[in-house]
Amino acid sequence: MVKLWQEARVIAFWDRPKLTYENWQKAVLNRDVRGDAMLKQSLLNMDCSSFVELIGPPVFIAHYPDWRNLLTEDNPRTCTKKCILDALWSWRVCGTVYMKNPTHAWFKLTKKQKETFYCISEFGYESIYQVAKRMKRNYRRVYDDVKKLLELGIIQSRDRIINGRKTVIVGL
Repeated sequence: MVKLWQEARVIAFWDRPKLTYENWQKAVLNRDVRGDAMLKQSLLNMDCSSFVELIGPPVFIAHYPDWRNLLTEDNPRTCTKKCILDALWSWRVCGTVYMKNPTHAWFKLTKKQKETFYCISEFGYESIYQVAKRMKRNYRRVYDDVKKLLELGIIQSRDRIINGRKTVIVGL
């Protein structure tokens, strides 16, 4: 951990050679003006996986949906870092890198709703009927799960005409 901190500190805070890991961690978690500035600098300059390792995966999972609001600039570097951190958060929480816009709402989903998300993320765009069949669950129950996932913006839907019938296709 010491070596990882030394490398990350030099990359993100080369002008602060006496910054210790403990002081950094305390400042980042304080969420005051100074801490937010340090957090933003860390998010933008540290290697993303190093940042997660240094802050600790449970802390990252719990706080990243709020932290990502600090990354507001509309430039390629910030957008890229945000996408990478979103993917890391999604991987740690859901086991997939497809979830868009990390949100605390994920933690409020039921076990079955999460299973529906996993099924959709694993097999791509298909009808709700196909998802229900694959999961061996009642269509109406899966439909309700899909409706909730759509409300949260976690998945997308498209209307298609298949064999003369309107069919809702869902996917990431």
